[in-house]
Amino acid sequence: MKIAFWSNVRGQCGTTLNLTCMAAIQAIFDKKRVVLMENHDHLTSIETCLVKSGSPYFVKEYTYGYNEYGLENLMRKMENANSGVEERWIRQCAVGFVHNRLFYLPHGYLKNRDLLDYQFSKNLANLFRELEKCFDTVYIDTFAAESLSTKTIIENADLVVVNLNQNNNVLNQFFNNFSILRNKAIFLLGNYHSCGSNTLAEIKRRYQIADGRIFAIPFCMEAAEAESDGSITSFIGRNYLEPSIGNREFINELRKAYSAIINYSSSSSEAAECGFKRM
Repeated sequence: MKIAFWSNVRGQCGTTLNLTCMAAIQAIFDKKRVVLMENHDHLTSIETCLVKSGSPYFVKEYTYGYNEYGLENLMRKMENANSGVEERWIRQCAVGFVHNRLFYLPHGYLKNRDLLDYQFSKNLANLFRELEKCFDTVYIDTFAAESLSTKTIIENADLVVVNLNQNNNVLNQFFNNFSILRNKAIFLLGNYHSCGSNTLAEIKRRYQIADGRIFAIPFCMEAAEAESDGSITSFIGRNYLEPSIGNREFINELRKAYSAIINYSSSSSEAAECGFKRM
């Protein structure tokens, strides 16, 4: 299954944190093999969520150099291969966590982001097909901007997890321009505050969102610190089954959202074929 986490606004809805938490839950507690990637280069990335702050960007320090790893190297191998990609190539290009059940495909040297965007979009269908042979779920942290690869990712994803917040401008901009995604989307309200004017019930009513398709993920200080420190997998491992009092609301909502995401099955194949026409 291919799951794209996307937002119409950058850095305000907890998109990367939500994605990394969901992937960690699936790898640790469901014991599934998952792979994570992104089509952007942000200060907060999947790598910064998974790698301890004491050893940032540790992949670049390996003897063989960063060119031996990463998404670009895997795509080069795919282009030169006469047959399908071998699983050992993916293992060579990815970094493993959680007893080698969670893998991350980092970027190499981003000298030309436009070229990377083009290469990503061109190879995406084949990349997804090969990754799905080796992993139960492919998670993609998708750039919150109009780009060729973002459009291609959204079109090819089985499910789009749309990350929003309680800001009226963010909500209206999405539902006025990207409502075509509704039939293949689950919505997460990041950094949710129950005392705000835009409550979950009000948002569901205003935008006619069905029960089980939208979840409010409250701000959690320990989760934010774990994201900053690169210890999300440790945070999930400690708290998911028996959360501390301060994390209980966050973990409970995360459980509900995770269950809906993993059990999701599209009721409309036409929605998946429509794609991201707005972009």
